[in-house]
Amino acid sequence: MKRKSLAACITLILSIAFALAGTAARAQLFTPEPEADPDMVTSKSRKNMRDSGVQYGAWVTPYIIYQEAPGGNFSTSVNTFRAWFKTYLWDNSFLYVRGKDTYTAVIKKGGSGIRNKNVLDLDIGYIAMATPRRNLDFSMGRKYYNIGSGLVLNGRGDGAELNFYSKYINVKALGSWTGFLVKDDNPYGLSDRDLATGSKRVFGGGEISTEWFNQKLYVFGVAQFDFGKERYDSRRRQLAALIGWAEGFSYYSGRSRYDSQYYGVGLRGVIVSGLAYSGEAVMERGKSYLSGLTFSQYIPGYNVKSDILAYAGQFKLDYYIKTLLTPVLSAHYAFGSGDVNRDDYRTPIGNSLGKDHGFIYFGTFVGGYALKPLLANMHVISGSVAVSPFSWSDVIFVNAMTLTARYFYYMKHKNMATINYGLDATKHEREIGHGLDASLRWRLFSDLTLSVTYGLFIPGKAFGYAYDWTLRTVTSSRTTYRHFLMGGCNVTF
Repeated sequence: MKRKSLAACITLILSIAFALAGTAARAQLFTPEPEADPDMVTSKSRKNMRDSGVQYGAWVTPYIIYQEAPGGNFSTSVNTFRAWFKTYLWDNSFLYVRGKDTYTAVIKKGGSGIRNKNVLDLDIGYIAMATPRRNLDFSMGRKYYNIGSGLVLNGRGDGAELNFYSKYINVKALGSWTGFLVKDDNPYGLSDRDLATGSKRVFGGGEISTEWFNQKLYVFGVAQFDFGKERYDSRRRQLAALIGWAEGFSYYSGRSRYDSQYYGVGLRGVIVSGLAYSGEAVMERGKSYLSGLTFSQYIPGYNVKSDILAYAGQFKLDYYIKTLLTPVLSAHYAFGSGDVNRDDYRTPIGNSLGKDHGFIYFGTFVGGYALKPLLANMHVISGSVAVSPFSWSDVIFVNAMTLTARYFYYMKHKNMATINYGLDATKHEREIGHGLDASLRWRLFSDLTLSVTYGLFIPGKAFGYAYDWTLRTVTSSRTTYRHFLMGGCNVTF
């Protein structure tokens, strides 16, 4: 079965590679989400802490990705190998370690070359322990830390987490540091300096929840502190010498430290049999530096800061129908506030004037593969349907197939502001456009899963028309569609 799995995986990859031949790489590389970790799911179970022995395993996840972005069309090969082991130390405790090696090849348009990068990192490594009654557990080391739905914070870090469980209330407290992650494997970078040296941020927060009749109500708070180095600017030193401010003058321009705090409330549960819901609202506060050059920035030791006041929220309904094909219907709404003075929602200095109302987060939001939107200055309304076309079959490798289709409608929060990185939806219109995702996931064997995903984005009125004043022609129109295609497999050992 191993040879069949490997042969099927190679066949899929080669077929996609030939289909994508002649395409090119992109500036903002998309990396697929890892497959669900069965060992990690087991590790998170408090009941499993009473087991004993040593467990180990590995898996490889090769993907080929084609995507279209404002900077051009690109194809990318991403191959990730993970190996893990888990050993039990004493009653109700274990050690879990997982390494990761990711090899990325970005093929440039026109066959001009291939950019290769290999990143080796400690993916996960932590100790977990619990009391005999398992109403209190503690973990310390490198692991995934998340709060609430995972929108505000969901990612790896080095730190500690404490959980307390009782009949009426559950409490979570955590703290993590991102500075020890390999810079090419550090997802928390916002500024150019972050990307060059690796983001250095401290996260601290907690969550309090209570459950009743299949409902869960929770509140949380997260504080994020930026300890990244500021960028030295020799031009400011020359200016200081010119105007006689050489003593006590700040030689750091474009200050980019972004300190933020998040406060949220959420509710999720089951309404009736088969109908589940979840909702979360978040307020962001903090401080960010203004962009641009103002006279006040040349006062010795002084840079202009602004207050952050931003909001976000999302609500989801899932309906599981117990019938042929086992369909699942979902409806989802998400919102992130925007700012007319902010031109980039993934940089700490994107705001140029007044309070910063642009929502910036450190978690996960998937709002369409072709547009890949940041949840800022945006309303996203979506609906999806998933079916298992052969769920009626008794053949295991046939019935474990899932087809999913999802539709998105995007609108601006502030119609005079842009979205994403400032290159999209520059026209002062509300409608951003429409998106469609379609995916196939097929678990052929217990150790082989195949997946193919296609995404389409249809620009709306906010994209308008681009006019080249040099050539005096319209260079593009809002009817230019964007496509995304990703295919690969997951092989476990």
